Amino acid sequence: MIEPRGRLCAPLLLSLLLTACALVSHYDPTSYQNATYLKAEALLLIEKAKDPPGKHAAAIEALRLRLLQTYEYERGKAKPNRAAVEQWRLLIDPEAALLGGFLKKWRDENKGQSDAFLKGVARNVSDAFDEVIKLENTKVKN
Repeated sequence: MIEPRGRLCAPLLLSLLLTACALVSHYDPTSYQNATYLKAEALLLIEKAKDPPGKHAAAIEALRLRLLQTYEYERGKAKPNRAAVEQWRLLIDPEAALLGGFLKKWRDENKGQSDAFLKGVARNVSDAFDEVIKLENTKVKN
């Protein structure tokens, strides 16, 4: 038998449970696909940064566009995952130390980058994309 205090708490607990379920983000295959495709594309472009950026200008701008589109897609969801949105923002920020900052540096310096530098950038960018991918994979799948 439920005590009187328990009867008062049951609706509150049910309400909290339903609210928590409503806040849980659901897995989005588009988000996962965007992250995995953009990771591969970014890492391939980083490999090419041994060259001056001029011969890769179109690829650089195309990647920047797709990154921005993905960021806006994530930000514009009805229930955006704040951690994922923030990770995308950091990835594309030209003033940060991830992909956006690397692309800006490469373009501004207008020269090929060293192998050692590119290995470090590739590792950091790969790890950042892995965080986005992990965030998506931990969501509730339908």
